[in-house]
Amino acid sequence: MYVWLLNEELAQELKKPLGLLVKNDSYKVQRVISRIGDCNLLVTVGDATLDFLLSINIVPDIQIVDIKEKRLPRNAPKPAHKIEFHVGNPRGCITEESIEAFKISLSSDKPVRIIVDGEEDLLALVAILYSPKGSCVLYGQPNEGLVIVKVEERIKEFCEKIFSSMTLSKM
Repeated sequence: MYVWLLNEELAQELKKPLGLLVKNDSYKVQRVISRIGDCNLLVTVGDATLDFLLSINIVPDIQIVDIKEKRLPRNAPKPAHKIEFHVGNPRGCITEESIEAFKISLSSDKPVRIIVDGEEDLLALVAILYSPKGSCVLYGQPNEGLVIVKVEERIKEFCEKIFSSMTLSKM
């Protein structure tokens, strides 16, 4: 199995939001709802992001979680899916297994939950790369808010550049 490893330079690049940052304030719910209404596929990366959407009665099509928050164990988000996949994805990398699970999720009965043993953060790149144009990928920006990425050619190209700059290794 192959794994793509993140280096420090790329890690710094990915600290910046890849899309619109919706701040944690009293307008967050309205801003998120207004921005995701036209998404043809809704993907969340992160437990807190999924919890937030479920709390406003929005069930994402694909839910990627690791049952952690800021690397500490937490309760799993409430069940809101038909199909569940389990993958290994260590911190600071993307595994071939994770990519395959996401690709299968795209054609599976929705909603789908991918539970990651390891860390799910970098799987936002996978979601952006493989989701069809017009999709939305949402993930948390620690201590700031929620990032909404509208999948379009420009952001796909940026993520492809990051992905191709990662070090490929055999596990």
